[in-house]
Amino acid sequence: MYMDQLSRQELSVDSILLDPNNPRFWTQSNRPTVPDKNIADASKQARARQDIDLHGIENLYNSMLRNGFLLLDRIVVRPIAGIPDKYVVVEGNRRFRSLSKLRADIQNGDVVGEDIDEDALIKLLEETNEIEVLVYNGSGSVDISWMFQGIRHISGIRDWDPAQRAKLVAEQIDGEHKKLGVVGQQFGLSAQATGRLYRTYRALAQMREDEEFSAKARNDYFSLFEEAVRNNILKEWMGWDETVKRFSDLNNLRRFYSWITPDEDNKGRRRLHDPKQIKNIAYLIENHHNGLIDDFEGHLVSIEEARVQATSDDPKPKDWRKLMATAQILLGDLPQSALSDDPQEFLDELNKLAAIIEQRRKMVEVALNGD
Repeated sequence: MYMDQLSRQELSVDSILLDPNNPRFWTQSNRPTVPDKNIADASKQARARQDIDLHGIENLYNSMLRNGFLLLDRIVVRPIAGIPDKYVVVEGNRRFRSLSKLRADIQNGDVVGEDIDEDALIKLLEETNEIEVLVYNGSGSVDISWMFQGIRHISGIRDWDPAQRAKLVAEQIDGEHKKLGVVGQQFGLSAQATGRLYRTYRALAQMREDEEFSAKARNDYFSLFEEAVRNNILKEWMGWDETVKRFSDLNNLRRFYSWITPDEDNKGRRRLHDPKQIKNIAYLIENHHNGLIDDFEGHLVSIEEARVQATSDDPKPKDWRKLMATAQILLGDLPQSALSDDPQEFLDELNKLAAIIEQRRKMVEVALNGD
């Protein structure tokens, strides 16, 4: 599909720039898209280097140090509109950043390692003044970086976050008007997974359009929306409309937004910040624990504490399933600080719990064996 839009060329490494709009950066950032005319700005390139380093280049750097820049390391670039003879990386930002850093270290005498062959380093530097690349000359309406990296990464070479997958899926469905099943096949996803990604992306996009909460919408809230869209109780409570892939109950929807965003009146605390907490708030809603929801909204109790209280207040408090669920919630909510405050005491208490569990387990085994 894209082969006729790619051509092999030898380019100077000085003519190639990192992509400040790299899809890898999308999940953690809401910063605006950098237009082509600004891609070459020193500050934009410095930020791109800093961001790509966070995704790990050490292994690639060391591989190139020992093996050179191989043909299989070839990257894909496209011409930068309005800047003659300059290209931006479409696919292979980590590889190109690794090569660029290695070249700079060689030039500055900063290469560190055992059995370094100085002559081999000089040869590597000379051989990579120009590198063979694939140049994309197509004109798709979708950001081609997302397409190429999506084809490469969604299928499993280096998995993307669900949020990144969802953005590309939505662009193919909404922007390119492709059918959901076609998009799924294109990226090696099941129809169910494709539909879930698309619904979640649309739900997060709705928050970006909200008059009150648009400024607080963040890409890394994706996992919270994913759980909310999968939870039938919350979907019904917020009025999910499958036809238009949007929530219709704006009052409840904005309550949900207020739970997942920082509360400026309470030191920026977020009431919900972990996808696992979605089931707890859904439980309170389903069982009409309105008082506990009010306490939760007022930061009087955490969602875990509210769920425990709700469980203890529910009928049949001796139901072992609910007691087990309560115990799991309480154990899961133990703060990490307990380990550092007094690790020995913490271990002693864990051993007591383990002894109780072991005792109950043996009782059950006896009952199952009929002894």
